[in-house]
Amino acid sequence: MKRRNSRASLPVFYSVSTALLLTACGGSDDDSGGGSTPLPAPTAIVNGVPEIDPAIAEASKKLNADKTILDIVSELNTDATAKVSFDQHMELVRIASPSRYEYRMAGEVHRRMADEWGFSRGEIKTSADGNLPGTDVQLVDGLPVYNACVEIKGTYSSSPDAQSYKGQYPKVLVESHIDVVNPEVLPPDSNPFQPIKLQPFNDPVVTAPSQLNAISSELSFDASGRIIEDANYEWASRWFASQDAAKTGGAARIYVPGYTDAMGNTSALFTLARMFKKHNIKPVYDVWICGTAGEEGKGNLAGMKQLYGFDQNLGTGSNPLNFVANFGNEGGGAINFTGSHRFEMKYKAPANPGDGGPSAVEAMASAIAQIADVKTPSEQRPDALKTTYTVGQAFCEEPAPGSTVIPSCTLLVDMRSERTDTLNEVRDSIQPLFQAGLAAENARYGKQENASDAVTMDLVWYGLRPAFVNGDKANIALQAGWQAGMTVGVDVDKDSKVPTGSSSLNDNVPANTGVPTYNWGLASNVAGGGTHAFWEWGTRGDPKRQNLRIQRAMTAVLITAGYNLSDGTVIQPSVGPIGVRTRELN
Repeated sequence: MKRRNSRASLPVFYSVSTALLLTACGGSDDDSGGGSTPLPAPTAIVNGVPEIDPAIAEASKKLNADKTILDIVSELNTDATAKVSFDQHMELVRIASPSRYEYRMAGEVHRRMADEWGFSRGEIKTSADGNLPGTDVQLVDGLPVYNACVEIKGTYSSSPDAQSYKGQYPKVLVESHIDVVNPEVLPPDSNPFQPIKLQPFNDPVVTAPSQLNAISSELSFDASGRIIEDANYEWASRWFASQDAAKTGGAARIYVPGYTDAMGNTSALFTLARMFKKHNIKPVYDVWICGTAGEEGKGNLAGMKQLYGFDQNLGTGSNPLNFVANFGNEGGGAINFTGSHRFEMKYKAPANPGDGGPSAVEAMASAIAQIADVKTPSEQRPDALKTTYTVGQAFCEEPAPGSTVIPSCTLLVDMRSERTDTLNEVRDSIQPLFQAGLAAENARYGKQENASDAVTMDLVWYGLRPAFVNGDKANIALQAGWQAGMTVGVDVDKDSKVPTGSSSLNDNVPANTGVPTYNWGLASNVAGGGTHAFWEWGTRGDPKRQNLRIQRAMTAVLITAGYNLSDGTVIQPSVGPIGVRTRELN
């Protein structure tokens, strides 16, 4: 949504039911059939465990016996690859990349894709200006979207009966975000990097920026951005199998925003992309591997909204690139996704304020008082899913020197629910009260709306994270991810259960659009803390655990996309070739 500056002008929203999910049956540009092999079916989650379609279990077994896959696993587990992985993580995470200003990070990733990881310009699907061919959402909040994506080309599009959606052949998206919460403002070109500070693991975690700045030990980099292998490098790059081992073994606490959320996962995902390219992996459907923009804070899930053609004014996704499944690489396996409406409203003093007239402070206070009386759906009805709202911030500008008039006051309100209907219901109750507070303050002094001596209001920013409740269905992405974890032997075992809670992740967008999605983490950290804070930190864990997680991701993605095995046989895709959408492509 573009930012709106018209006074008291609020957006109109449309609620979308899952009953409106659109498939392209009979509606693809090339509807020439798709083979007769039955597809694996969604199953049920029983006692917290997804039932696995036998075809998915068999595909997982075959993949992990495949020669090329085993060659990748063998290379992942070398000391050389572990070193490259650590170095890459450190070299990327130091690039300051606040949400919506990720172009430096995206630029460096694009450079590595072309110059170091072996991708041709045609295989790099994103560009420096943020434009993404094929989607009908190019800007989010009026700003470019700096995704960084490569394509692993599949064989499906060359088959005689290949189907497409408006010329777009099926794709599986694998993503992790490249933006951070801190710093909030992009540093100048003259100083684009964040220091990576090192502290003994047993020292107290810092509590103030001054304490962090006082740490003298840090990693060093040369003029080309490559890490320098000195004593600090040797200290920081050591890994540990447990926190106890870190405590007794002299581990380093590595401080840098984005260390865990999410460059550890994202850098590991880029390692997967590099391995796919180096070993000439041939999926059936195309696989897109993306570092996505705008996951954090006011990023507004911009990267995913561009990829899925998600129009937040309509609350619908056109899925223009025809993704048939999605895998997020920052998460703990959540299948329910908390949605949110977020409003930033600014109440502004009259252009010609008079003595004793309406004020921005009182207008905001009136709105807050009325919002406080709102009962959420879950407060009104015992059967309604939990729905909440908060007045997250309320603050005012200082008066100009010599004046007593407060120029403006800003109000931030956040509404959350796992269901679209209850989320929209609470929004419909609260949204009119922004205007009501304004009207009440002006009416108190008999002022006409928009008059020069009346208080006015602007919508500064609106954010939407769409909601999704999964229920007891095990979609294909969940089945593939779960079975892959069981086969590889990482993060899923006989006692594991699907989480019943909810998260708010990039997965919100594909899930709400109807595309099956599942998520996991890739990085191996023995300890960490301070996520989203200036003092975010981590200590390196066993690289072999990260490699197992990469192997799991590789397995799940190829179960879903299909794979041409080294022996000449083919694992067929586990989803159909036409992705789901909630509106047709514009």
